Formats: sequence, structure tokens, C-alpha cells
Amino acid sequence: MHVDFRTSLEELDDEQLLARATLREVNSAEARAAQSAFYQRHVRYLYGALKRREATLQRTAGVAVDDLVQETFQRAFQYARSYRPAEEADVDRKRQRTRAWLGRIAQNLVVDAIGRGTEVSASPLIEQVSCDDIDEPSPPSSPELRAVRRALDELTDREQDVLRVTALYQRVGADNQRLPNDVSAELAQRWGTTSQNIRAIRSRAMKKLMSFIRGPQTSKEEVT
Repeated sequence: MHVDFRTSLEELDDEQLLARATLREVNSAEARAAQSAFYQRHVRYLYGALKRREATLQRTAGVAVDDLVQETFQRAFQYARSYRPAEEADVDRKRQRTRAWLGRIAQNLVVDAIGRGTEVSASPLIEQVSCDDIDEPSPPSSPELRAVRRALDELTDREQDVLRVTALYQRVGADNQRLPNDVSAELAQRWGTTSQNIRAIRSRAMKKLMSFIRGPQTSKEEVT
């Protein structure tokens, strides 16, 4: 996409802002300004959506909402080229598409946080968000969280990578979900296999993950 730096930020849609945000080597000041504009446009929505799930996020992944918000935007700028804009011209539909994309990025970060057992790192970017009520320490790891961490440790690096990339494009409640062809091809190239096999790896990894998580519970039920 051609980027015209003469166009004001207010006139740019999300796709154009993200395109400009990636051009740090061409014009670093304009790229930072585009990142800030995109951030200001969507941060209140993302923060509010995650805040409503704060208890679940802390219980299952040990992540704080403010940290997750800032890391989501950092990841969005890092992988801005994976953004697929809505085909409709309607402004509201375009906004919904962008926010659904940010939600999938946040979901992927939660999966990643569960896997490595650490909180998402802090950044000065989040200082622009009011977070007076979320300074409470995270609760200790729950048995469920420990089970998920142990299960992820049993997967190979390839399986973990496929699951985490898949989570980035997951749409809650949708059936028959598939990775975009270019993303699947990139995964296949990274792991020296085919796009078709990537789907098989994902399916096997999910079955293994659920089996590891449910295994102790199944054994306990059989004993009782």
C-alpha cells in the first residue's frame, strides 16, 4: 500500500494507520504518530473489554489488564501486515473488524502467558490509560492454571507455535475456522512442512493438550 505522509492522521482509516505505523525506517516520527493515533482510537474499547474479564485473566493466566492492553498494541504494530480490513465501506463495520483483530491478538498473548508462566511485560505506553483500580497483586496459580502449564510443556515447540498462531486468528463462537492461507504457508515454511500438515498438527496438538489437562481428573473419577 502506498503511504502519503501529507494526509492527516484523522483522515486515515485503520488499515492506512497501520501501514504508516510500520514505516519506522522511512519516517520514524510519522510512524510513531500513526501508532499513537491508532492507539488512542481503540484503547478505551480494548481496555474496557479486558477489564470486564479481569478476574478470569488473573486466575487463568496471571496477567494484569493494563499490561495486556499495552502488549496487545505492541504486537499489533509488530504484525500490522497480518491485518485484514473489512471489505464493507461502512465505518462501524470497519471499526468492529479492527477491534475483533485486537481481541484475537490479546487472546493469543493470554495463551502465550499461560505457556511461559509469567506476566506480560510492562511498558510506558500504558501510562496513558487510567488503571487506579488494578494494582492488586495477582492471585496464586490455580490448579487449573498449573494443569494447563504442565500440558503445554508436554507439547513440542512446533505444536506450541502452531497453537499460538492459531489463537491469533480464532473467532469465538465461529465454526470451521481456518488460518489465512498466507499465515498457514508461513508456518509451513518455518517448520519445513506443508500447509495441509499444519492443520493436522493443530488438530493433534489440541487433542494432546486436552488429554493432558483432563487426564488427572479422569483418573481421579475412576478411582472414586
